[in-house]
Amino acid sequence: MKGSYRANQNRKSSMQKILSIKNIEFGINEKPILQGVSFSCSDKERLCIFGENGTGKSTLLKIITGSLELDNGVVEKQGHIRLLYVPQEFDQQYYPQTVEEYIETQAGSAFSKKVEDISDALGFNSEKNKLKRCGSLSGGQQKIIALSVVFALRPDFLLLDEPENHLDIISRKVLIGMIAEFKGGILFISHDRLVIDSISTKIGELADGKMNISEGDYDDYIEMKMRRLGGLQRGYDKETKRIRQLSANLSILQQKAFRGKEVSAYKKAKEELESLKATHKESGRPDDKKTKIRLSQTDEKLHNGKLICRIKDAMFKYEHAEGKTFGKANLEVRSGNKIVLVGRNGSGKSTFLKCLTGELPLSKGEITWAPDVTWAYFDQHSKFSDQQTPLEIVREKLGCLDTDAQSTLGSMRFDLARMITPIKNLSGGERMRVRFAITFGKKPDFIILDEPTNHIDEVTWEILLHACAISKSSILLVTHDHEFIEAFRPTAFWMIHNQKLLERHKELDVLLEEMR
Repeated sequence: MKGSYRANQNRKSSMQKILSIKNIEFGINEKPILQGVSFSCSDKERLCIFGENGTGKSTLLKIITGSLELDNGVVEKQGHIRLLYVPQEFDQQYYPQTVEEYIETQAGSAFSKKVEDISDALGFNSEKNKLKRCGSLSGGQQKIIALSVVFALRPDFLLLDEPENHLDIISRKVLIGMIAEFKGGILFISHDRLVIDSISTKIGELADGKMNISEGDYDDYIEMKMRRLGGLQRGYDKETKRIRQLSANLSILQQKAFRGKEVSAYKKAKEELESLKATHKESGRPDDKKTKIRLSQTDEKLHNGKLICRIKDAMFKYEHAEGKTFGKANLEVRSGNKIVLVGRNGSGKSTFLKCLTGELPLSKGEITWAPDVTWAYFDQHSKFSDQQTPLEIVREKLGCLDTDAQSTLGSMRFDLARMITPIKNLSGGERMRVRFAITFGKKPDFIILDEPTNHIDEVTWEILLHACAISKSSILLVTHDHEFIEAFRPTAFWMIHNQKLLERHKELDVLLEEMR
């Protein structure tokens, strides 16, 4: 049977509007993605849809909007429900439109002023930029105008796919406040723990095609998950014991079957054993342990406590620009430093990184590196050949033996089967882990991590954090993930604000308040 969408006008429940998802099934090319997903969300709730990359989170939101046809199951709407959806990335069909045209077509002239006010609060002056083409805007600006439209229209339900992506850390906090004040239900996907903790009233984890619901915030979800995994582990261990019993008894039953006795018992035991073995081979024992990473790094190249890089009187100004991007920057990187670069979108963080790596020349000043210093730049957009495997890529990039490449990938939670799987068949999170394996596997003196937390799932987030914690490399981190910055435990902040680039040693929240 094909799935369906139903509106149930129940008078007794007319005061409350509810989205009910019942036994949804969906697959691509015969590969099951969602297998009997069921949950409900009222217009008073904020449900965070959580899970590793590739588990079907975005697919589920598209099914609820009706833009994807489900294979089986029901999306049931109790009450007259109006819902609006903001996808993970801005829809390219609107690239040719100006900002003004986009707002007009999506919200209408009656809501234009409201859209402009919300956009301005989130950090983008849509009135000043109304004649710009949407395709020329940055990812953060595109996300802001899309969010501004749906908040201005005030639907019954908002469906938001990673709404914090591309927003700077201050815009994220403003967004959290807007969501908290929104009068309606919200289904959202996020990997930002500050967003999840600040907004969610319950969390639904997608894993193995099923949805497991936990009431409360992220900590409540972790506690529920540990209890659930504990039960799964006990069941797995019980089945393992049963496999041993069946294996021991099967030869005896087989001999009896040859003599025409207990044939039915033999067939039944054989089928049970084969079924249990297949299940165990496919799923493995559920793991509740914290991510463990074994990245070895020698001290041979490290300049213990010594200067790695000095930035003196640095200034940069784009040709024909009215003002400088940053000026009179005097900074140092020493071994063991863990630095976070903070600033609003458009403040010049990316420009500064290009100057630091030599991609752009400074307008004034100098950047001096210590002799024999090695550095690595993490690029989340680096491309791989579709047919190459992680093992081949890491071996090639690090110039190492298979055994060393396997060790590096193993530290990133790859098993042997995934190591030899073509990159095109890996999830987004797994591809990110390959990039992390290359970056940290080089064991450089200095690592630049440019927004490494974008689009990564919980497991990859933990892997990255632990890799940073145990690395002996000095690290310069650029991210808008508030909780990751706190867990990273920086030794200093470099802040770009009002065309100045300064080293700061204040608390993160104090710096964010200064940049508002």
